[in-house]
Amino acid sequence: RFSVLYKNIQMNRKAVSGLLNLNEDQQIKAEELVSLLNQNPDLVTVKRKVFSGKKHKTPCFEVLFAYNGRLYFTQGENNAIQVVIIGTKNTQVKDMEYLHSL
Repeated sequence: RFSVLYKNIQMNRKAVSGLLNLNEDQQIKAEELVSLLNQNPDLVTVKRKVFSGKKHKTPCFEVLFAYNGRLYFTQGENNAIQVVIIGTKNTQVKDMEYLHSL
């Protein structure tokens, strides 16, 4: 579904499973954010930069949605955007551990 609707976005499996764990309102807000990243990523307000990977060299960006929702994405070569994790404030510690293990 995401590959058909959002041509400029790559969704990680962890992000899709995180999206499915959200309630319906949060899912809609998250998908609005993914749509905005697809159409015009410059309009997305980044809360902070988080460094991921074993050596913490890869920058990931944290974006907030629906009060306590969190979306983490990276921007690779040719400005290709990959959504790495979608979660909430409650899953943030586990999500950060996953980011650092990449």
